[in-house]
Amino acid sequence: MNALVQTTVGEVIADLGRRRSYAPGDLLFVEGDHSHNVYVCLEGRVRIFLTMPSGRELLVGMKLPSDEFGELSALDGRPRSASAAAIDHTVVAELPARRFLDALIDQPHLSVAVCQNLSAQLRRANDRLVARNTNSTTVRTGRMLVELASLMMRHSGSSVSYEVPITQSDLADWIGTTRESTARALAGFRRAGLVETCRGRIIVLDALGLSQLVSAA
Repeated sequence: MNALVQTTVGEVIADLGRRRSYAPGDLLFVEGDHSHNVYVCLEGRVRIFLTMPSGRELLVGMKLPSDEFGELSALDGRPRSASAAAIDHTVVAELPARRFLDALIDQPHLSVAVCQNLSAQLRRANDRLVARNTNSTTVRTGRMLVELASLMMRHSGSSVSYEVPITQSDLADWIGTTRESTARALAGFRRAGLVETCRGRIIVLDALGLSQLVSAA
């Protein structure tokens, strides 16, 4: 089959799966669950997070329309390594692990796509781990905002600015620093006209300028 007409992993889950709707804050699954279904986000946004022993939630990822998630438990049969919750009104397609694995066997290009996706996630996680030990809070904050703005660009197309649905506390947790340090970095970006901060979200006004600033730091 020509690669141009091959279906994507998200399309397969959407076609074969059952649609489910979630209200803001609803849990799709919880860390430690023995559920093995896979999902694709159709509408809205989903946050992926870990719960620390203190009870604090640590944001580790965000899923937007066309993003699939939950593949790890489907592949290895182990409990969920993280929790997933709807950020706002969200619609997903949910597919049982057995049907997902059958689709990977029937369409080998899907297996390659899943491996590439998981590999990209692992590389990003490794990059963030290295950055925590080598880069300043300003650089880490800026790079994460550029990464998230790029994610929004992929889903919404070209735009002058990108609204990133993340709190300053979640951003600080994601890059491994304190909220106060992150707030200082954001204040510098605001003075430079690169971002705006609002309740529950950060607006990246100039992703290219922000990228250039942190690259030069």
